[in-house]
Parts: sequence; C-alpha cells; structure tokens
Amino acid sequence: MQKELEKTGKNIEDAIEKGLQELNCSKEDVEIKVLDEGTKGLFGLMGSKPARVLLTIKDKNQVKATKKEKKEEPKKEINFDLACKNAQEYTSKLISMMSIKINDLKVSHDEDTVNIEVSTDSGSLLIGRSGQSLNALEYVIQLMLNTNSSTRAKVSIDTEGYRQKQQERLKTIINKAIEYVKRTKKIYRFDPMSARDRKFIHQYFKNLGGFDTFSEGEGTMRKVGVKLSIDKN
Repeated sequence: MQKELEKTGKNIEDAIEKGLQELNCSKEDVEIKVLDEGTKGLFGLMGSKPARVLLTIKDKNQVKATKKEKKEEPKKEINFDLACKNAQEYTSKLISMMSIKINDLKVSHDEDTVNIEVSTDSGSLLIGRSGQSLNALEYVIQLMLNTNSSTRAKVSIDTEGYRQKQQERLKTIINKAIEYVKRTKKIYRFDPMSARDRKFIHQYFKNLGGFDTFSEGEGTMRKVGVKLSIDKN
C-alpha cells in the first residue's frame, strides 16, 4: 500500500482532495504538509500556479489519537451577522470591478452557509461559460471570509436561479449514467466539470448507494467516473 503521495491542485484543498481519493483514505488518516501554496490570478482565471501538498499515511495509533483530539475539540462558533455583512460588502465590490450593475443583493444564511443572491441585468456575464465566473467569484468571497476565523462559513452565490437549474441538468446526466452502468456493467465518465459539480455528483451517488465514483484528470480536464460497487458486480 502506498504510504506517501505528492499531489498538485488549483489550490491546497483541491490538491488534498485528489491525494485522498488516490490513497483511498480520509483526511484523519494522513499527515498533510503544504509544499507550495500556489498562486491565483485575477478571479483564478489567469497567472495561476498550482498548489503542492505531501500526504503521508499515519500509523493506526496516530489515527486513533487524531480522532480522539478531533472529538474533544470544541466547535468554533461562526458569527453569521458579521459573515453576512462582510459577504455583502465583498460581493458588491467585486461585481462592481466586473463593471456589472447590481439591481438587488440579498444575503442570508442557513446552518453553515452564507447564501448570496444577486439580481442584475447582466446575469449571463456574471455566470460565465458553464458557471466559471460565478464559481470564481464564490471562491474569492470564500477566501476573503476565511481570513477571519469568526466568519469562516461556506459560501454559495447564485443569480437567475442558475444553481438549481444546473443541479437539474446534472440529475438528467446522472440518470443517463445510471442506466448505462446498470445495462453495460462498464464505467461511465462524465465530461470535465467544475469542482462544485463534481462534488454534487459524488454526493448524489453516495446517497443513492450501489455505485462507486472517482475523479481523474487534472485542472480543467478533471472529470468524474462512476461504476457499480464491487458487491453489485
């Protein structure tokens, strides 16, 4: 079994995710060393440098100790009033930098996520091709909130109901994949897509059961594959 793996990604979290999937283990099972934090261009679209991490699998005693420490660690409270206030300010400034006029900007929160709804006459420009601009904007706002431990909440930004429409499109493709895998007993590979969409597909199949998913490829060509679980073959 491989004990150590160096991996690159568009950011540290992406590199870690790739490494964990390749090692087939959880975050608690490895020691993570950041070799290079990487750099991001404007909105993550240009002048970027990949992040590099080194993942080393812990021995069983280390894993038990880590899980015990994590269990005893108190949950940090998020100041959602401040998080929402800051998110509204960051969103307004960033969209203005894109020369897009905001008609309305609503910010709310649920259990662990700050939700941002933007109304504008330039929705297609804000969304970008396959949601790339919207995803990049969401990522930048997330980073800005993360600079303060009390506002370190998840971020979801939407306009024109794009997120819901995208999930419905993904479900249509997922149903085709399910039919193909069941009929042929072969692997189905989705087209390359964003990390957010890949996460949705992984979670969908996890909740469904009976299938195994994996990611392969690098950068913009990273895609999800799905196959029947071993106990289903």
